Amino acid sequence: MQRRAGRPWKTLVAAGLVLAGAGCSPTASAPPVHSVRYVLEWKRSNVTEEPDGWDVTNDLGYRVHVTRGYVVTRSLELIPCNPAPPPVSLLDAITDLLGPRIAHAGHSAIADPSATKTAEVESLLSPRAHTAATLQPGAQKYCQLHYLIARAEPSATGLPSEVDMVDQSVRIEGSFQPPTGESSPTLFALVTAVANGRLFDLPRRGQESFALDTGTASGVVVVRRNLDSIFNHVDFANMNERRLGREILQNLINDTEIELEVHGDE
Repeated sequence: MQRRAGRPWKTLVAAGLVLAGAGCSPTASAPPVHSVRYVLEWKRSNVTEEPDGWDVTNDLGYRVHVTRGYVVTRSLELIPCNPAPPPVSLLDAITDLLGPRIAHAGHSAIADPSATKTAEVESLLSPRAHTAATLQPGAQKYCQLHYLIARAEPSATGLPSEVDMVDQSVRIEGSFQPPTGESSPTLFALVTAVANGRLFDLPRRGQESFALDTGTASGVVVVRRNLDSIFNHVDFANMNERRLGREILQNLINDTEIELEVHGDE
């Protein structure tokens, strides 16, 4: 009895793999992946460079000489335009009715996928523009940025070796000279763990606000702090360390500028 010749099994397997690959190719069906890149910058047009640091004169006339300084960017996070409310369980509803609510500084307790994961310690003596993080948060429409200066944890990047910045948010050392300029400079050392943050709109090309849709485009968010005004309103001779720290933090946050570059939507 003559047997019918079968098709070689290797040919059948190869054909099956080709068909399977054609039907479920990830590049054929997956949506484009769009990113958010955070860039940290410093503005310092009125700062005078010195061999051991830099000088600046504040709005009250104090000449300030900085010999060492660090600031901690704890997190950067985009805020959705219309965030969906989380599902509320019966237990959560009872807790809300009976217990006190927890206030959060401008954003939800649950971090968005656009949030940076690690704090970064930046040197004020060698400020530079650099990329802090590049993330792929998925498709979402974002209208604001939350920028937070707060205490560094042991896992923070950029921790200096000469001083301990763990559990500190800002450290600045140097000297100041009163507006009269008659007395010799007075040394100061400011160390604070106080936090401060703020919500910013996302301006683009002169617009006051813009919505970044990460479902259709990628974005570069530039966060530009201002060294020129870091000591504005600071009355060194009449403020204690706590007040100095709060004033400097307020300047850092209030005078921050945000710029948004959008790529891939045009």
